[in-house]
Amino acid sequence: MPSSELITDLRSLEALQSEWDALAVACALPLMAPGWVMPWWRHLAPANAEPRSIAVRDGGELIGLAPFYVAPERRQRVDYRLPGIELAARLSPLAAPGREWDVAVATAQLLADCQPRADVIALEGMPVASHWPAALRDQWPGLIRPVVRQYLIQGAPTISLRQSSYEEWLASKSANFRSQMRRLRRQFAAAGGVARICTGEKAHSDIDAFMRLHAGRWEGRGKSGIVAVGDRLSAMLEMVVGTHPDSSRLRLWMLEIEDEPISAQLFVAAGGEVAYVNGGWDERFARLKPPMLTILHAIEDAFTRGERRMDLGAGEQSYKQRFADGNDPVAWTILMLPGRRLPLTHMRTTPMLAGHTLREAAKRTLTAEHANRLRSIRQRLRSRF
Repeated sequence: MPSSELITDLRSLEALQSEWDALAVACALPLMAPGWVMPWWRHLAPANAEPRSIAVRDGGELIGLAPFYVAPERRQRVDYRLPGIELAARLSPLAAPGREWDVAVATAQLLADCQPRADVIALEGMPVASHWPAALRDQWPGLIRPVVRQYLIQGAPTISLRQSSYEEWLASKSANFRSQMRRLRRQFAAAGGVARICTGEKAHSDIDAFMRLHAGRWEGRGKSGIVAVGDRLSAMLEMVVGTHPDSSRLRLWMLEIEDEPISAQLFVAAGGEVAYVNGGWDERFARLKPPMLTILHAIEDAFTRGERRMDLGAGEQSYKQRFADGNDPVAWTILMLPGRRLPLTHMRTTPMLAGHTLREAAKRTLTAEHANRLRSIRQRLRSRF
């Protein structure tokens, strides 16, 4: 029978990195690999965060890892979360293929005994098709099961790389798409454009350009999690580049014209999956459609590496849809755990769930003009009060 171990310190978590990485590769979950998660711990984790990771073994072999953390606040709801949702979605505990239910059973039993006792297990940005919410609910020890609430689903366009080559993939697209992409590439080349992946020797300047270009795109458009964490993310990305200097896992694609960065788009890869994280670009070069050009280069590169799919991330923006041939949505789900604090958890959780419902309803009914107007009013009110 599988055995489980609770890990509450980073040193013990780091000791698992080799086995942990093999699991992330087997699950094709780049954002759950240690080369991404451990830099998050070093630079982005809340100051009071503590690991509550659960390692599941069978015969000495690591068959599962649920790298939860807790950041308890006095008199507040106690949430157990997975690291990294402020950067990108498609998070999940890891389980060896075919052992998912065994790992979920062991994880649920150990989570029930963790201290501080969780009020909520937050499964944020998890694939909609994941078995984890149902498995944790059904395998929770005791007579009373957790209350499950799924409060947000976002589409995530994907690109299948099943063709034998980039040329064959491009040939499968519409004539209009092929014509536009070839024209953009010619115009970019004629302007002296160069596309490359960030490497160790230019990591610092490339990451600075990524942060600057991303912040420029969000100026006056609302809040960005990347802008909010600022220099801490720069330090995290430099650590990730240092872990994988060969660009096999982290790929910061840079588009430059006359040595000036005009686009920086971040991808993370593992197990044949390439996940788009975020990016930014210089609006002076809008005619070249830098995000689309960058994705095109990333697709061509993925074919040369023999990868199977590109995940363009949560959100169904039109430029993603031009490339996508599939959609693998992600969901935000909470499990409210049984116990004497459950009524209080319900009370504290209801406003958050209602707020998400209202925001989603507003997105479906408001025009872009009205949404921007309301956002501007909210920002003015915040600046005054």
